[in-house]
Amino acid sequence: MPAKGRPDLAAALEAAARWLDEVPGVVGVGQGDAGGSPTIDVWVNPGSVPADRLPSRLFGVPVHVHDTGGPLEAS
Repeated sequence: MPAKGRPDLAAALEAAARWLDEVPGVVGVGQGDAGGSPTIDVWVNPGSVPADRLPSRLFGVPVHVHDTGGPLEAS
């Protein structure tokens, strides 16, 4: 459990992982880093997820959305 007022990375990762099943176009979710602070990194197929569909922060952790550059398919 994080200290009061501190971001909860574990809860944010758990919640973001659900986007793989719940948000069409989300193809990857993971932990990132920005200037020594944790982020939630989300990879989406281009044009598939409206900007307002994902939050900018989740449990106090910044969410960074990355475009995959094209559809991802298993080979």
